[in-house]
Amino acid sequence: MEYRLHQNGWTVLVDDFDLTKATQDNINTIARWLATNTLVFFKNQQLDVDEELRLIEMFKDAEAWAEYGTDAYENECVPNTRGLIARVTGEKNKNGETGLAGHKEEMVWHANRPWQKDRRSLIWLYGVKGTSGSVTTWTNNILAYEKLPVEEQEFLKTLKIVPRGGLEHDTKDVKDIYTTDAYHNVVQTNIAGKVGLFFPWLQIDSFVGMTREESLPILEKYGKYITKPEFCYDHYWEDGDLSIAEQWLGIHKRHYFNEIKSRLLHRAAFDFPDQDYTL
Repeated sequence: MEYRLHQNGWTVLVDDFDLTKATQDNINTIARWLATNTLVFFKNQQLDVDEELRLIEMFKDAEAWAEYGTDAYENECVPNTRGLIARVTGEKNKNGETGLAGHKEEMVWHANRPWQKDRRSLIWLYGVKGTSGSVTTWTNNILAYEKLPVEEQEFLKTLKIVPRGGLEHDTKDVKDIYTTDAYHNVVQTNIAGKVGLFFPWLQIDSFVGMTREESLPILEKYGKYITKPEFCYDHYWEDGDLSIAEQWLGIHKRHYFNEIKSRLLHRAAFDFPDQDYTL
C-alpha cells in the first residue's frame, strides 16, 4: 500500500489501493499514519455497507451514533449497520427526515463529541454519492502547536475545556453547557506521542476556573490561529473518496453546499487499534 503526501507536507493521500482487499496489517499501517499525520484520504473506493462495516470493525471500539429505538437512530443511521454508520445528507429518508448536517449552510468548525469523556479518536467519512463540488477543510493542530512560542505552549498546558452542548453557529445560538466531567486538556499527547491542541473552540463554553467572558478572547485568538491556511487542508470531494481523520489534534468544517439534498456521506467513529505506535 503506497501513499504520497500532499504539498502541505502532512496529509496522506492514497490513490491506488482497493480497500476491499485490506487486511488487518493494512489497517494498522493506516492507523500509524493517522497517529503521526492526522488525516488520510483514499480515492476511487467502491464500498458497500457490509464492506464498510468490515473495515470499521478492524479498528477498535466502533461507536453507535444513536441509541436503538430513538428517532435519531431511525432517521440518522444507515439501516442494518447497528447504528455504527450514520448518514450525513440533506436527502430525506422514508420518514421525510434528513440525516446529519442536512443544511446547505456551512457546517462550522467542530470535532467529534468533545463533551464525551470516552470520545472516539477517529472519524470515517465515505463519499457515497452527490459529493462533487463540496469542500471540507481539516486542520493539523500538531503543526499549529509546534509553531507557537514556548510561553504560549506553556500557558495552553494549564487549560481544560468546559464543552458546550452543541455548535455555536453565531452569538444568538447559545447552547446549554453539558453536565459532564469531560474537562479535556487543551494540550494533548496522542497515542504516538505527538503533542498538539485539542481546540474545537465553537464547541467550548469556557475553560475550567474561568468565566465565559474571560475565556472568549482565548477562544477567538486560538480559533483564528489554528485555522490559518498554513495549518489547513481543503478537500474537493468526488464520489468514492474516503477520509479518516484524527479527532484530538485536528478539527474540520464543511463549506456551504447548495446541493446538499443530493450529497450522501457515511460517517463512523472508532479508536486506534491496539499495536505499537512507536515504529
